[in-house]
Amino acid sequence: MEEISTREMRILELNSEYLGVSTLQLMENAGRSVAEEVAKRFRPGSKVVVFCGTGRNGGDGLVAARHLAALGFEVTVNLVGKEGDIKADIVLKNWEVVKMMKRSVKTRVLRDSFEISPCECDVIVDALLGTGVKGPLRQPILQAVKAINESKAFKVAVDVPTGVDADAGKRLGEAVKA
Repeated sequence: MEEISTREMRILELNSEYLGVSTLQLMENAGRSVAEEVAKRFRPGSKVVVFCGTGRNGGDGLVAARHLAALGFEVTVNLVGKEGDIKADIVLKNWEVVKMMKRSVKTRVLRDSFEISPCECDVIVDALLGTGVKGPLRQPILQAVKAINESKAFKVAVDVPTGVDADAGKRLGEAVKA
């Protein structure tokens, strides 16, 4: 497999949009792929907690949550941050859709570090921060990463584990161990 830099990835995404593949479709594909990988390893009914940030990586996680619920998994989405911090329309749309799925997806908004604790589940999806992370993590993301790492659950990261520099492959302090 060939490696590409975060800069090259952004260029590929822009070229995809230019060629008619929308950012929404890219997000849909990423989230569906995460759900499919979880479904290969775990049975429907398994408990999955998706930790989402307020950026596009979080949007990928929201799509994954929707697909996992449709596949019969017991899904909880933890949005780490304030709803008002969601800037991208496509992320906001996916957040609104997941909130409407009250019967199949539980949602929690975790604004502060003290609200975050380790969870009892089979799988954790890390969709907090993606390839654009620079420098050490700040709260409440830092506490979410600690809670994820304390869990015995199987961990899956969208794009790259939160806290890892995607270009260098090095931890920037605390990072998700996925």
